[in-house]
Amino acid sequence: MIPRFFRCGDPTKKCPLALSREIAKSQQGFACPCHNEQCSMHREEVGLIDGWTNGRAKLVYIGAAAFAVLLLLALMLSGGDPAAKALAGLRARLTPLESELQQLEAKAKGAGSPGEIRTDPKPLHSTAAEIEKLATDAIASKDPMQVANVQKKITAQTITVRNTIESLDRPRVGTGVIAADSKSLLTKLIRLEEDAEVQIGPLIANSPKSADVYEDFLAEVTDSQARARRIASPAAPSEPGPENKSIRQSLDLILARLGSAQEKLGRFAPPPPLPFQPDEADLVIAASGNLAGDLVAPLAAAWSKNRIIPAEDGNYYLTGNDGSRILVKQAPGSSGFRMLADGKCAVYFADQPPTAADLGNFKGDFRESRSVAEVVALDALTLLVHPDNPSSTVTVGSDFSFRIAAGPENSALREMATRFGFPVKGADEATGEDAALADRELLSLGLYHEEGANLRAKRLAVQATKETLALKPSPFTIATEDYLYSFRIIAWTTPISDDAALKLVKFSTSNDGQEVVAKQGFVDLRLTGSQGAVPPEILAALGQAIGSDTISSAVRLSTNLRFEVGKSNLDLKAQADLERLPRFVFDKYPSHKVVILGFTDSDGSAEINMPLSKERAETVSMELRRSKVDASSSGLGPVFPVDNNATESGKAKNRRAEVWAVRP
Repeated sequence: MIPRFFRCGDPTKKCPLALSREIAKSQQGFACPCHNEQCSMHREEVGLIDGWTNGRAKLVYIGAAAFAVLLLLALMLSGGDPAAKALAGLRARLTPLESELQQLEAKAKGAGSPGEIRTDPKPLHSTAAEIEKLATDAIASKDPMQVANVQKKITAQTITVRNTIESLDRPRVGTGVIAADSKSLLTKLIRLEEDAEVQIGPLIANSPKSADVYEDFLAEVTDSQARARRIASPAAPSEPGPENKSIRQSLDLILARLGSAQEKLGRFAPPPPLPFQPDEADLVIAASGNLAGDLVAPLAAAWSKNRIIPAEDGNYYLTGNDGSRILVKQAPGSSGFRMLADGKCAVYFADQPPTAADLGNFKGDFRESRSVAEVVALDALTLLVHPDNPSSTVTVGSDFSFRIAAGPENSALREMATRFGFPVKGADEATGEDAALADRELLSLGLYHEEGANLRAKRLAVQATKETLALKPSPFTIATEDYLYSFRIIAWTTPISDDAALKLVKFSTSNDGQEVVAKQGFVDLRLTGSQGAVPPEILAALGQAIGSDTISSAVRLSTNLRFEVGKSNLDLKAQADLERLPRFVFDKYPSHKVVILGFTDSDGSAEINMPLSKERAETVSMELRRSKVDASSSGLGPVFPVDNNATESGKAKNRRAEVWAVRP
């Protein structure tokens, strides 16, 4: 008796063969290991070749293809049966299609089903508990600002949990591509069948002995078509398993907890009436993105020594000790620059540089200079993954398999992600630490100032190219702007500015103002030093600058002084840092010498770049010597780039001077 081969398709998965998908042989004496009398109802017949080769039919098909080609050639040379010749040619076409079908079936099996478990609700429960405590504390404080901040957290976390629920029914990435490839393969198989009927049908009449072989061939093609259709049009998702049902129930409970906290906050006594109407404000401050509540309102409160009154329109109201009325307004996109140009605000805090169109709103030669702009803080876009994710580094421009979560459409985070070139079209709306903890396959974008000190997700290091260092965001790498996704927060005024606006900006850059910046989670401008391994080339340049063969201490300071293209002119932040350097060095490193190391981008020859890097370094060194700082300089040209020299923004970062405190 010819044995028959099969796989068990028991939907309950109670049969061991259904779990292993092992090919079994039905013959006399065979007994299924599940001992279920109904098991035979779920047997899915497997072809003889698959059965004999234990699922390795691909090798047989490849051999058959080679044999068919040889047979075809032999028949052509010998002038044999025309039907056999045609059939051999058609089978040679079928073999690679069979191989492609086998690969697609393997991919479809690996892609998983919609019911696959991919999330752990425990971190989300932990976050819900933290938010419940924050809500309780906010209500007890009777502070409308605290209540408003917790309500924002609840809204963001609710989006994260709902996205996680949706992900339980979402197929793995790639199933759409597999289905499209299967449809394309199905088209090829149908065309092959049509060609077979056209070529062989008339020949069978003259060669009846080929009829059986021809029918067998068509049966194979029909079977392959059916398999391709199953992949191209998979069955409707089955009901989620008990594990996913349990997870869904747990997530529904989290939503209920968040809803309860939101309801309690909603019953909180309404905020006091506004102290004044918006058009009565003496000082109007605009802020982009989430800066209004996250940074600018706290700065204005510390400066005016008053509490913040948040309003339902997203604005913040403050009254100064002198009776002045201060309004902090949200300005989405580039609207803040238009407000500033039109005189509708006296100062604008922006986390993105102005475009040419923004600058065109102003009369005269309005451009970035310290007469109208001052850096007040730094922040960064962060890349977060689950702690168990094996990835540690992302190289810009390289392919990576992550799905991206970039926050809701039109959010400040998504705008920042677009600025840095992330493919956010179709990205998940979840974001931050909780999104990364809920999904091991997700790359969740975040903002450094929002993440705090006890981050549970893993931050990825970023490198511009394979030749640059991979760096994680930290106060030092963000302050130097060596971390690729660092960005500045700049306070903009006009050439003829309101006196109160100038005082606010000055306060923001003072030590008291920078305390507020740091407290709000942003990276402040106060200088620090960092010691670590120093490359030999850097040590040699430092020693040459101070005239010593040995160096006992080399400390890099937390600033990079950057230059304009092809010039020695310092940019906005560098000019301000140059003012801070003398006092910091005298206070912290009185026994050290200061060395300025100059670097260039890769444009131009070594004959141009080496002198230019030395000239830039000497420009800074000479300025420091005017403040009685013992400073010297050296240049290294285009070595040690921190960004990609193939882009204009990358070149701008590479045109820099590092500041070192050195002791022989």
